[in-house]
Amino acid sequence: MKSTRQQWIYTFLITISIILTPPIGFLGGFNGGNPEGQTTTELFLPADYAFIIWSVNYLGLIALGIWQGLPNQKDNPRARRAAPWLAVTAVGNIFWILFAGSVTTVPLTVIALLVMEISAWIAYFRLDIGNPDLPTSEKLLHVPLRVYLGWLAVATIANSASALNILGWSGWGLSPVAWTLIMTVAGVIIAWEVGRRVNHDNIFRAVFVWAFIAIFVAQQATPAVAWAALAAALVIAGMIVFTLPRQRLLLQNAR
Repeated sequence: MKSTRQQWIYTFLITISIILTPPIGFLGGFNGGNPEGQTTTELFLPADYAFIIWSVNYLGLIALGIWQGLPNQKDNPRARRAAPWLAVTAVGNIFWILFAGSVTTVPLTVIALLVMEISAWIAYFRLDIGNPDLPTSEKLLHVPLRVYLGWLAVATIANSASALNILGWSGWGLSPVAWTLIMTVAGVIIAWEVGRRVNHDNIFRAVFVWAFIAIFVAQQATPAVAWAALAAALVIAGMIVFTLPRQRLLLQNAR
């Protein structure tokens, strides 16, 4: 009984946190993923359509929260181990959206995002994502969490730039375009290195392709940024194609 009660407490926390996040963002001035009052020439910003990916993230977190609360998952060790961390990352969304609503608290979004990322990665490993022997239903439920982690990585890069600008960082004399190019390279490195460490998780990498194409669309007024973003998207897409055979081999060897 205690286990079932805990399951539904986590289900409630995850679900209510995700349901409350959009209206809190709307009331708090969060607009299109870009904090209101953000005084920055930041160029690492995708087109508005890219933010629809939050719908996938939020619906996926709710689905995982409900799944771990089902009676038939009471004895599933993966569900039990992951549930508290799914709750932490879900609640973290509320703090992130609150901090993003005011220019004075935008720097705190970086802390919120890091908490969300760390807890989501812990859930990732405790769900044993990448294990080829898991039931198909669990593998499907894992997809939105993998997308979520990719988008959190992109959001952390963007929010870090916003926070540094708001804190008055001079950029060591480099122009905003130069720093955006550096951030683009950092995104490519993260897509490769993090993906490599989790059995070449190409769903995680595909989120970077989505983000960089959206940056290309949004930043046509700055050709250097736009074309660098498109090049980054193509490089990461190449990673995905190149590592697909290796990913299959890793999964076969894990059996």
